[in-house]
Amino acid sequence: MTRIQLNYLSIILSITYFGTRASAQVFEKTPVLHGDSVVFPITLINGYPFISGAVNGVSGKFMFDTGYRTSISLNDNLIDLPNKKTKSTGITGSGYDFKINTNDTVREIRFTNGVIYRNLENISSGNYDFLQNYITPDCLGYIGHDFFTGYLFKLDYIHRKVTFYKSSAERNQCKDFLKGEQVLAVINFENRKLPNHPMVRLSIDGINVLGAFDTGQNGLLQLDEPSGKILKGRGSVQSSGTDSVGDTLLTIKNVIIDGKYKFTLKGVELSSLKGTQVIRRELAITEPNLMNLGYRFLSQFKTVWDYANSKIYLLEY
Repeated sequence: MTRIQLNYLSIILSITYFGTRASAQVFEKTPVLHGDSVVFPITLINGYPFISGAVNGVSGKFMFDTGYRTSISLNDNLIDLPNKKTKSTGITGSGYDFKINTNDTVREIRFTNGVIYRNLENISSGNYDFLQNYITPDCLGYIGHDFFTGYLFKLDYIHRKVTFYKSSAERNQCKDFLKGEQVLAVINFENRKLPNHPMVRLSIDGINVLGAFDTGQNGLLQLDEPSGKILKGRGSVQSSGTDSVGDTLLTIKNVIIDGKYKFTLKGVELSSLKGTQVIRRELAITEPNLMNLGYRFLSQFKTVWDYANSKIYLLEY
């Protein structure tokens, strides 16, 4: 599996911070957020954010992946789930097929910030050995969009944390999640077929590109042939070498997001049109040019993702 393929692992088809010695806050049946605000420490592995925890006593890390729709899905290649039942087949954006299973009951999911879920019902799982093999061997599975339904979140790679804030009319007015922050830009986004994939209009040196936000990938660029020739000729898209598995890396200059904020990206992977077919089909993307905005972009800022109001805030570090 190449690094470009890893970018698409996240496209799967089918509170209060308590401190390092937290007292337990126990919830049952459904793994969703509770409380006004919740902080989870994150660990970065090759640009992918992970949240540490344990499932039925098995310790490891969940990938925090906005590209994954389900609340929580467990890696039954790592966790013994003897009563799992096959439900359907899933596919990653890179075309990797796997079985989706369902589990009537999961005894316990425990996080390091003191949040505990017990006797969970109807929890999905799959053989996510590709995450174990290519990212981290102790991958417990995914935490996805439905885990934080009704919340906005602030993602902070430098301080290694993600903070969830319960959405409300009062919060929309006071914007306490911006207290003490320097706002660089407020980006308006749209959703198409899936609510967990914010998409935004970009331009690269005047060439239109559709941007797709996703924490579960590094970042890549796919251009049609005419756009690629123009931008390479202008020097706005340049090869900057290859990574350890031989994929071409790019430096991309003169990028403007939502007509508001100009930036440069380095180390973005080059993708072909064929390599984006799954994501194009599942997200109803017809535009000829596509950029995935993952770690290479997100690590430059603190970002606030406000799904209820279709906005992403870029905050200065």
